[in-house]
Amino acid sequence: MKISPFLNKLLPAKKTQDFVAINLGNHSLKGLVIKENKPSDYFLEPAGEIPEQLKKIWKDKKISTDRVKISVKSPSCLVRYFPFLKMDKKKMKEALIYELSKHIPFSPDEVYFDFAVLEESSAQEVLLLLAIAKKDFIDSTIGTFEKQNLKIAEINLDSVCLTNVFLKAYEEHDKINSSILDIGYSSSTLTILRKGIPFLTRDLIFSSKDILQVLSNIKNIPLSEAEKWLSSLSDSREFLELVQGSLTNLTAQIKSSFDYFEVNRGERVEKMFLAGGMAQINGFKEVFKEPLGIEATLLDNLQNLDINFEDGKFGLIRNNFTVACGLIT
Repeated sequence: MKISPFLNKLLPAKKTQDFVAINLGNHSLKGLVIKENKPSDYFLEPAGEIPEQLKKIWKDKKISTDRVKISVKSPSCLVRYFPFLKMDKKKMKEALIYELSKHIPFSPDEVYFDFAVLEESSAQEVLLLLAIAKKDFIDSTIGTFEKQNLKIAEINLDSVCLTNVFLKAYEEHDKINSSILDIGYSSSTLTILRKGIPFLTRDLIFSSKDILQVLSNIKNIPLSEAEKWLSSLSDSREFLELVQGSLTNLTAQIKSSFDYFEVNRGERVEKMFLAGGMAQINGFKEVFKEPLGIEATLLDNLQNLDINFEDGKFGLIRNNFTVACGLIT
């Protein structure tokens, strides 16, 4: 199964599928250049002025295509799952317009929405994924790319991209209850899947920036120095001890979501998959074993992708590209 992208196919399909998959992160701009249906290059740029970054990337990488697919995460975007009456897709979209206010904290007039049918719950009902994004956020994002003469083929949400990576990479997805923890620079997101079907997506009060701020305060060093210190660690024990309070808060939030799943479904979450740069830190995945009683592992974004870059550096930063991989699965 693959979940359809939010605002899918803004451009009609072309014979050539060359495009650039871009994850618009708050800390960095990450992307994969897709040529002849396979990744041919990549880039990882610190956050900055997006128009200038795009000009630089297209020039430095000698990119010829003007076609892009982008993924976003923002407080202006959200995902909901709920049962809905089974009907024709066109009628379903019309009906959802009148139902939006029941499921979102925004006015229906100020959002774009898309949906995907996840499964047929019964003869009368289906389980829906509803993706929402505020119009001003999406319009601004589209405008930024259009000013660079770049054409957006798709806009997707990070949580949907990660779910698609998981569903493609792990054949056992339909046999276990699993969760995906995306540790972002400004926010983190947890998605729980019941045997391959998304059940819940929740934003958490935890981020890489929060952790770096704790380290900055304790060590009395600038945020940038805290990031350098963390990236150079060969032994993570000191780091894990220094941020124990933040990690305890994180596991408490996750446990609350796991308990909610167990109460509603009568089953346990059996495995956790980690995404985001901080997930690569030595020993990080071990913090979940005792408080949650669960095995955590990195979400393998390359398992079913033909990626073989010549510079040899990609393997060191590969976990930063998991969301971008979700744009090409």
